Amino acid sequence: MPTSSGNGAELARAPARGYPDERPAGPEHGADGAIPPPRISGHQDWLDGLRAIGAFAVLLIHVASETGFAFTRSPASWVAARGDVGVPIFFTLSGLLLFRPWARYALGNGGAPDVRSYSIRRVLRIVPIYWVVVAIAILTLNRAHARSPSTWAQYLLFGQIYDRHPWWSGTGAPGLAQMWSLSVEVSFYALLPVLGALLAMVAVRGTPDVAVRARRMLAGIAILAAVSFVFLALLYFPSRELWLSATLPRSLCWFAPGMALAVVTAWANADDRPAAPVRAFCRAVASSAPACWLIAALAFALACTPLAGPEGFAAPSLWQYATKLALYTIIPAAVVAPVAFQAGGQTWLTAVLGNPVMRFLGKVSYGVFLWQFLAIYALFNGLGLKDVFHGGYYNAIETLLLLAATAIVTVVLATLGYYLIERPAQRLYRRYRPQAREGRGPDAAAAPFGAPGVPAACGVTVPAGEPGQDPAKD
Repeated sequence: MPTSSGNGAELARAPARGYPDERPAGPEHGADGAIPPPRISGHQDWLDGLRAIGAFAVLLIHVASETGFAFTRSPASWVAARGDVGVPIFFTLSGLLLFRPWARYALGNGGAPDVRSYSIRRVLRIVPIYWVVVAIAILTLNRAHARSPSTWAQYLLFGQIYDRHPWWSGTGAPGLAQMWSLSVEVSFYALLPVLGALLAMVAVRGTPDVAVRARRMLAGIAILAAVSFVFLALLYFPSRELWLSATLPRSLCWFAPGMALAVVTAWANADDRPAAPVRAFCRAVASSAPACWLIAALAFALACTPLAGPEGFAAPSLWQYATKLALYTIIPAAVVAPVAFQAGGQTWLTAVLGNPVMRFLGKVSYGVFLWQFLAIYALFNGLGLKDVFHGGYYNAIETLLLLAATAIVTVVLATLGYYLIERPAQRLYRRYRPQAREGRGPDAAAAPFGAPGVPAACGVTVPAGEPGQDPAKD
């Protein structure tokens, strides 16, 4: 178990202990009777399945909204209208995968790569294909504003969510209405190095105990989640400023479950005791996916009622909004937890979420998210259909057919975008990765607190990439 003085000097000398990808998985106990910890090294295929679920949930609400079916006040329409639950699932996965290096570093079982690597990965993963979609949407669906430098600047730099009086209606310009959540995600990427540094600094201060460090990080993450509800109240009082609901502070509670799961998985790997309670907890949750998903289903059922706000676009009350925010925090936590705690190997859960089809859909899920509105507009225009905002109306069967057709078109566009743009951009990073990480093998010592790498006020060198789930694929 790593030791650390208050300034983290000994943590810097602690070896980064990882678990090889070949670790025996599947059995309840290892060969020595130890409970295997959750897998945090190598690509976890079963997480790809969750990405696919999130992407197609978002597609569902957008198609149902365009057809008007989401506003029919039937049980099925309430489900369709709550397809936006895919957004907190995405945010929770981001919190899990991207905060994990900070958690491993603070708990002494991972090195501290520099933030430059993290930043380059995020830019190459997110920006190239996004800029292509933005350019197509502005030039084809928003020609009246195509000569406006501010329009291009807002969307290319993810700043449209900060426009209090935009020229578009709803959450974004035609073809780009879903991009508000990507702007929130990018805000989280930018803030994460500072958050990770502060949480790590507080966690290691004055104690070598891994459990104490982990609990401190979890307490800090809980405070972070509470910020969302305080911020939400400020959106209503003293005056309504609901346009700010599309910014990061409102959504921090959706990243927090993933960050907490990252801490617990790192804690289980850092605790070497064969029957450590945290390992037993992870194994219990991992083997209780049906119970966890039942909790998520019950929370979702509550979300599909007026308790969580109206079905359509009417503004919810403060209590309705707070209820939905809380339910949408519980749902991704319950969905992702048993998946994140898998020790690896073949189980029914990894088989369902990690099969080739789900892995492929997860791989192109970012493209599915980006292209879906362009696919919807192309399909409606190509078939001469009107959306609900121009007098069109479609019943449940017609909506399902349009959903299937839109899904096919979107997956085709996402696949082309992945292989022509996204994958080459990822390879560009890998081409220069050896130079960027020269001399930083898996056993390299973690950089000490207070070393160069982040502003001195943060007091810690920020870790940013790990030899685990490749963030370039996330």
